[in-house]
Amino acid sequence: MTGLEVVGLFTITVVGALAVGALFLGLANWVGAFYMVHCRRCHHLTGSNRDQPVDTCVHCRHPVLTHPLYALAHRTAPIQVRPDPLHY
Repeated sequence: MTGLEVVGLFTITVVGALAVGALFLGLANWVGAFYMVHCRRCHHLTGSNRDQPVDTCVHCRHPVLTHPLYALAHRTAPIQVRPDPLHY
């Protein structure tokens, strides 16, 4: 196998696994076991087992893991939540 074939098979496998995971999360939403909600602190979308906004999300608790380049450049920048006219 050439390197291009290996990269292609790897890409197909990863995309397929992500699609199956998304399907399972969608099915969990149907039975009430998983919800997509907004974080109260930064307004990012996050997963929850309750149908209510969560107090903090992974982005609030671990900003370096989710956005490492932004976190290095803006270490002390406060999170600003702008008013959102949409109601979720």
